[in-house]
Amino acid sequence: MFIIYNLLFPLLFLFYLPYYLVHIFRRGGLTRDYWERFGFFSSEKKALLRGLRHPIWIHAVSVGETVAAISFVKSWLQRHPDDTIVFSCGTSTGFETAAKKMPPQVVRIYCPIDFYCAVRRALNLIRPEMLLIFEVEIWPNLVLQAAKRGVKVALINGRMSDRSSQGYARWQWIFRPIFQGFSSICLQTEEDADRVRRVIGDDPRIQSCGTMKFDQIPDCDSADKHQELDNCFGSGKRILFTAGSTHAGEEELICDAYRQLKTEHPELKLVLVPRHQERAAAVENVLLERGLSWRLLRPRPEQPPTEDPVDVLLVNTTGELMNFYAASDITYVGKSLAGQTGGHNIIEPAIFGKAILYGSHMENFRAVAEIFQKHQAALEIASDDLLLPALRELIEQPEKRQELGRKARQVVDQYRGSIARTLDILDQLRT
Repeated sequence: MFIIYNLLFPLLFLFYLPYYLVHIFRRGGLTRDYWERFGFFSSEKKALLRGLRHPIWIHAVSVGETVAAISFVKSWLQRHPDDTIVFSCGTSTGFETAAKKMPPQVVRIYCPIDFYCAVRRALNLIRPEMLLIFEVEIWPNLVLQAAKRGVKVALINGRMSDRSSQGYARWQWIFRPIFQGFSSICLQTEEDADRVRRVIGDDPRIQSCGTMKFDQIPDCDSADKHQELDNCFGSGKRILFTAGSTHAGEEELICDAYRQLKTEHPELKLVLVPRHQERAAAVENVLLERGLSWRLLRPRPEQPPTEDPVDVLLVNTTGELMNFYAASDITYVGKSLAGQTGGHNIIEPAIFGKAILYGSHMENFRAVAEIFQKHQAALEIASDDLLLPALRELIEQPEKRQELGRKARQVVDQYRGSIARTLDILDQLRT
């Protein structure tokens, strides 16, 4: 069966290649490290990897998983300071985030695309003791080649949606052998664990450990951005509203609400943080159409920033979202309204005790959203037209937003501990 997979995968990749190249160019990912995705490393990186003695290889696909992995790596090194870690990711934004925030001794690479030869080259170089895969990156060659070499492979902070579970169960004859390559399967919730059981049956390797996103250790605080915000909005009193990880359609909805509310509350200021920084030009068009003034966090050379206070700060960089959440009074977490589905991580603003708004389409974070709803620690917006009144309520009732923020932080404190539980399980694998 995997012979067929390895014959078909290159053909499917060729079909996907035009989109992939456009995607890479838009995100600025065509760097000297690009060819690591095909298992080709620079001579310096080869020498570095060959000099490591059976490191721990940790893989996370993108920014969200990388942020959780940073806290995990720091905890691992506190417990095992003599271990060496190789960290891989699949996107340039994840790689950039790791470069900024991973401990300096961690070796960073791009994970090879799941071609048989590319994965083999990477494994030959790294020779890991363990391979720890974050969340949902279940690639047949990576998992099975590592397991065949005697590497302990673990899925950590794993999650599985209902839709994925149904698909995996339908193609059980393909996916069950892949799951057999894992020595341990650590899921975020009991619901995730049940969904995996539908695919492979009851299995002692499956354990529910909670989500590591509650264990994030932010290396920022509200003071990090105060001067920047003063320069952008002026130094007077303000209520700061940060809309984070937004997607197409959400910026229009948010800017329409903001344009109306700023006439009622001139102290209201907006920070927009699109999920993908390459969309900044499209978001600028949204602002222009609505007559809102703005400033880019990273000005373009041909567009020197205005010195006058503006309505909106548009964040066109990676890795800044937590800083702005920390400085905010009210937050919105994107991909959950205006036709977008899936949601993003509402735990991030909760870490700082901020009032949180999010839409009803939280399919990828439903268990987390239900925890916050159970504790009345965030406001779920049922439909697009309810965003404006919910935002107005939080602006006009500071005691309500403070209470929401306090409850959000309490939820974070109550549900911490996933990293420690996962480390205990992995320590048992090593014995």
